[in-house]
Amino acid sequence: MKKKSAPQSAFFSLRLLIGLFLVLAGSAILFASSLNSPGSATAGSATAVQPGTPMPDVVQLIGPVTLNTDLRDLPYIAPSHEFEEKRLMRYPHPEIPTPTKPTSAYERFESLMKQILSPLPQMPAPLLTFDGMNSAQSGCMCLPPDTDGDVGPSHYVQSVNSSIKIFDKNGNPLNGSNGTTYNSLFLTLVGTPCSGFNNGDGFVFYDQVADRWVASDFAFPGTLPGAGPFYQCVAVSQTGDPVSGGWFLYAIQHDPANPTWIGDYPKFAFWNSGGTPAQNAYYLTINLFDGPTLAFEGVRVFALDRGSMLTGGAANAIAFNIPPAGLGDSYSLVPAGFRTGNPPPVGRDEFLLSV
Repeated sequence: MKKKSAPQSAFFSLRLLIGLFLVLAGSAILFASSLNSPGSATAGSATAVQPGTPMPDVVQLIGPVTLNTDLRDLPYIAPSHEFEEKRLMRYPHPEIPTPTKPTSAYERFESLMKQILSPLPQMPAPLLTFDGMNSAQSGCMCLPPDTDGDVGPSHYVQSVNSSIKIFDKNGNPLNGSNGTTYNSLFLTLVGTPCSGFNNGDGFVFYDQVADRWVASDFAFPGTLPGAGPFYQCVAVSQTGDPVSGGWFLYAIQHDPANPTWIGDYPKFAFWNSGGTPAQNAYYLTINLFDGPTLAFEGVRVFALDRGSMLTGGAANAIAFNIPPAGLGDSYSLVPAGFRTGNPPPVGRDEFLLSV
């Protein structure tokens, strides 16, 4: 490392002092002019919002509609028509053929040696296996199946396309061999596409703190491309029994300010860390696409009023959009969920994973 000579150091210190004086003098002039400005902010006023910051909006959920009927006694409402879905994506994958297998003897030998010399670690064997709901039982016969599910103390609830099927912990079906379609579950949410126009992307999760189940899918009339309107249908169980314990049914429009935008790839999570204000919500994230053109419009994040939904009360959601320019190279957000162990620290904000 080189050392500076004494004259150089002195000259550097003098320049530093002169520069610091000029900065302080300029700051004093700007501060004085701001005090005399008629539009200057007073002490204690709110900090100005930075340009481009997403502004939240409050969306009222439709409902609740109380469903006290055992799922086994619901009328069977067939799911929506069969179609092969091409996943909506910000950066669509190129259509390339399946890579061919090695044909030469050397390539086959090389592949075999890699398997022998680098064995993959083995997962533990499952404690129980049983057949879930297949495409025929779901009634939709759609591709992809969008399989999802969760485990509670006494049940496993599975979602495939436009239906849910409930099993006990031994693998026995509890709501019929074909399960319950979302069209049957949300039939009484009249005045919304949830009553008869459910289109899949369903998911289920268990709220272990409240001992409740949450099931949801999206709904819209017609097909894609199309103008909607587009809704998310949400069912919260009244008890820990998803078969006969009853449900509270809600619907929420994906983006009321842009009714032709569809929320694809919905992801739900539960977060309750208390604090003031309380961090107690069901978080929902969706990817926004324009229905008629299928152009990517960004991501929308919701915080749904978990406390009201658990009691079957009227509920609102706080939501905001993040346009593509604010996402960088990402195109999806996934909310974190509290599952087991100690709860989140008091007041700890929710986490969102950028994909």
